[in-house]
Amino acid sequence: MIKYIYFLAFLSFSIGKIEAQKLINEATLTYKIEIENSSSNQPTQSSNVNQYNIYIKGLSSRSDLVTTMGSESAVYDAKKENGYIAKSYSGQKLLITLTKSDWMTQNATFQQLKFNVTSETKNISGYDCKKAISKLASGETIIVFFEPNLQLSNQDYTLAFPELRGLPIMIERKSKGNIFRYTLTDITYDNVASNLFEIVQKNYRVMNYEDAKKY
Repeated sequence: MIKYIYFLAFLSFSIGKIEAQKLINEATLTYKIEIENSSSNQPTQSSNVNQYNIYIKGLSSRSDLVTTMGSESAVYDAKKENGYIAKSYSGQKLLITLTKSDWMTQNATFQQLKFNVTSETKNISGYDCKKAISKLASGETIIVFFEPNLQLSNQDYTLAFPELRGLPIMIERKSKGNIFRYTLTDITYDNVASNLFEIVQKNYRVMNYEDAKKY
């Protein structure tokens, strides 16, 4: 379950050009995660997932998924074209180094998605959002409600789709009878500490991306 949720979290957002769009260069975004049974339409907060945070500072991005079972972080520097994934579960710590090619491969499922922007709008978390729909090759549906007047200037950040131009406020992925839903609950524009993006190898088992795929 954790691996599936985190896989959804590795997404990259751009659709049509919007006039007077505000570009955000530095921010912290907080999303709550809900899992809903599509047959009963009963939303429940996952007992294993607390929240998902995204940190943006220029060309650096970091995402943190914190759960009762452990945590995962993904960091990428678009200028240096490298990054890493750090996992900590059950007392075991693993750090996976990433090249630009690795990062693109990790996000490949979502790189080619084409979105249909509908006429439907909805106010979510105080933002006036447009609805966009796409499908994965597997047939799974991705629905994104996005704020077209906001855009993160860093387009290599996680939780994004290259074909959707705007800030994702709510994301839904339907799969195997469940709906996985991310909803933005907060954005802060305070300075993001640079050390959040630094690699820390102490107490971690370090391996490259190719070796990590074997596990």
